[in-house]
Amino acid sequence: MIKLNFKKRENGVPILSRMEIENIAERILKDYDNKILSKPNSLDIEDFVEIYLDLYMDYKDLSNNQSILGMTVFNDCYVTIYDPENNDVKDIPVREGTIFIDNSFLNSNQIGRKRFTLGHEASHWLLHKFKYGFDSNQMTFLDESPQKLVPVTKCRKDNIERSANIVRKLVSDDDWVEWQADYLASTLLMPKATFSRVVKKKFIEKGITKGYYEYNNDKNLDLWINTVVSELADIFNVSITAAKIRLKNLEFVKEKGIGQQSFID
Repeated sequence: MIKLNFKKRENGVPILSRMEIENIAERILKDYDNKILSKPNSLDIEDFVEIYLDLYMDYKDLSNNQSILGMTVFNDCYVTIYDPENNDVKDIPVREGTIFIDNSFLNSNQIGRKRFTLGHEASHWLLHKFKYGFDSNQMTFLDESPQKLVPVTKCRKDNIERSANIVRKLVSDDDWVEWQADYLASTLLMPKATFSRVVKKKFIEKGITKGYYEYNNDKNLDLWINTVVSELADIFNVSITAAKIRLKNLEFVKEKGIGQQSFID
């Protein structure tokens, strides 16, 4: 696996622009499987996590209401999960390099959401070790009390699945690291090169020459762009929402007017 170098604050939070994250994703994917950048296809996210990143992945009940979707463990420690048999929480010992995702993702109709959550947690591992991890040589496994702070990210549903219509306020360090994990996940699952290739081909076939489509400008074309979204979601095996957000982030879709129907509901 390649070594990533990027600017960080003193507390380990990366300083990264969208373009820098796009470049990081491209370098990682080239190293993992260069073919993923030449043909529009679905990234094998479980192979990427378990083989390329050498992480251990498992399913757990992370909360009693599915409010926590994923968890990444940066050092040996205890983590708190939900115990459905006793309707209570419990602390379990976990090794460094573990990713948990919620048991709700075992449902077959949750594939797109599961893949994005895995990509989000993998992105935390790639970008945020300096923020959440510590020197394991200075610690002994299970030395820490379960009550103490642990080197773990717990990612809530409203962070991973925040609607694109809700502007994310990037104020705190947590705001920034969650945005970074979201953006890197989208670039890994929907690489700019292949995603753009599909979209540009669709635009040419439809006679759209200005490089983007203005939503709410033509009802028939609005219906058409939504069929494009469905095709993109199928090609890259992501949710409809994830495909729409990627289209907007790459400025292939812009919205006309205020108060009209939003491209992303």
